[in-house]
Amino acid sequence: MDTILANRKGITGIETAIILTAFVITASAFSFVILNVGFLTSDKAQTTVISSMKETSSSLIADAGVTGYFSNTTVADQDEVCLEEILFYIKLAQGHEPVDCSDDSMVITYTNQRGHTVVYSDSILNGTVTTLQTITGDSDSLLELGEKMQVHIDFKQIDSTDVKPVPVVHTDVYGKPYETIRIEIRPIVGAILTMEKEIPAVNAPVMTLR
Repeated sequence: MDTILANRKGITGIETAIILTAFVITASAFSFVILNVGFLTSDKAQTTVISSMKETSSSLIADAGVTGYFSNTTVADQDEVCLEEILFYIKLAQGHEPVDCSDDSMVITYTNQRGHTVVYSDSILNGTVTTLQTITGDSDSLLELGEKMQVHIDFKQIDSTDVKPVPVVHTDVYGKPYETIRIEIRPIVGAILTMEKEIPAVNAPVMTLR
């Protein structure tokens, strides 16, 4: 009888050990799954934060000021003066990836007190209204760290029918002294680079906008 009881106790001990081992393995597997889900969630959250930062911070910055080219500067009436062209430079902000400045990846808009229009996109005849030219760096369309691009916008080449609302006369497209113009550069990734410039009293064909 004692031998039988001892054998049963031994079997019960083995069964208990097997059950405990199964619990430990199950708990370990469950913990592994939870850790993996946690890591995956953390990675997704980090990716979301990085993407949000890219969208809210501008990858482009203006380098120096904006130069304006004016007509009718010899007349006494400032109302006759027209801002016909502007020239400025852009570069990549620190910590950002290269920006594709080709017309199918970037849009540039122009707004004055009388209208708004797109001056650079894949639907505009680029090279006439807006020209982007690499000044420092290689000649591809990617603006990389350390490179600089020149942006030239010729308002004389804007088609009046592309302006909203359509101007009564084409000179309404031009900025005038004491007015503010707005240029927005919209890359495919990153926040918009906005430049608002006030046109001063004009007494020369070439002047820097404030």
